[in-house]
Amino acid sequence: MRRSEYLDLAERLLDHVENNTTDSADSTYTVPVADYLDEDRWNTEMEAIFKRKPLMLAYTDELREPGMYKAMEAVGVPVLMTRSKDGKVRAFLNVCSHRGAQIAADGLGKASRFVCPYHGWTYNDKGDLMAVADKQKFGAVNTGTKGLTELPCAERAGLIFVVLTPGEPMDIDDYLGGMLPEIESLGIEDWHIYKQVELSGANWKIVYDGYLEGYHFSTLHKNTIFTFSMNNVMAYDSYGPHQRIGFPHHDLADLREKPQDEWETGEGMSVIRTIFPHVSMAGGAGGGLISQLIPGPTPAQSRTIQTYIYAKLPETDDEQAMMDASMEMTVAAVRDEDYATGFGIQRGLATGANKEFTFGKNELGLHKFHSWVDYYTEGEPEGRRPNL
Repeated sequence: MRRSEYLDLAERLLDHVENNTTDSADSTYTVPVADYLDEDRWNTEMEAIFKRKPLMLAYTDELREPGMYKAMEAVGVPVLMTRSKDGKVRAFLNVCSHRGAQIAADGLGKASRFVCPYHGWTYNDKGDLMAVADKQKFGAVNTGTKGLTELPCAERAGLIFVVLTPGEPMDIDDYLGGMLPEIESLGIEDWHIYKQVELSGANWKIVYDGYLEGYHFSTLHKNTIFTFSMNNVMAYDSYGPHQRIGFPHHDLADLREKPQDEWETGEGMSVIRTIFPHVSMAGGAGGGLISQLIPGPTPAQSRTIQTYIYAKLPETDDEQAMMDASMEMTVAAVRDEDYATGFGIQRGLATGANKEFTFGKNELGLHKFHSWVDYYTEGEPEGRRPNL
């Protein structure tokens, strides 16, 4: 975090702690429960948001060298990302132009050529069709027009973004806006992945709602997050649809006992940064947890890829034990508390007991998030861009 940003955030949180307040909206905010259940609504969200907006699908660390690739599925779309000798990261539909087979198995690897496992057509890491197996018998093929279908792709601040619709305009700097210097300040391009965990979850918005407020810390997380972070005290900042949320630690007030120039950047707080529509970043300059939320395959399902990524990997057994203990506590809090509760909410929604949800004034992050979901699903109507 930039020093000036930290000092501003610390002062705001100290003011809240000293006055028993939090950043708030002017009023409560209601959302129809049908928004979480309706299949047509979900399909619209997938088409208007997840297939049209940049998704963070990979890390620089996963494609650090030329020839490295990553294949994965996102919202039912098979994606292949490569780094070529020119240093550029590219993304393609992981679909052979002959008969549609997936040319690379999901996962990470290193290859300069991709051979389709069905009929042996061969592509290079720039997506060009290089060879047609037994071409003499196959017949004439214009290899120049039969390459892999390229997807819009950009690399910024150690993260790789892809739009899942071929030909869709993509201006990643404009999309990230003020969030870009926030994530650039972390230095993620120099971080290294330690471990990854995949969790199953409920509807994607049920899951994402949980990242956006600390109102639940003292009840749901009383033996985990609440042991160091205060309940129901938040400072929110918005950068278009993206958010930064500061949560004070119980010892934040200790900062008042020393001059400001002795405050260590990041001291006394936790910070969550979200990149709409599906990324949550918890941590600071030394690393932390980045969660990629992938909806589907049905409205009631999602999966989250949790990546524990650090500027410096453990070098001793003691360092590894400490890192593992921290990771296990976080996994338990998310899986056994947040996500287990999310599954319960999903079951509860199906009963019809609630017709709408009311978000409190203190749950400002949810106001912002759902306003942007509505804006995009309604076709980005002129004059209605959220300004919360």
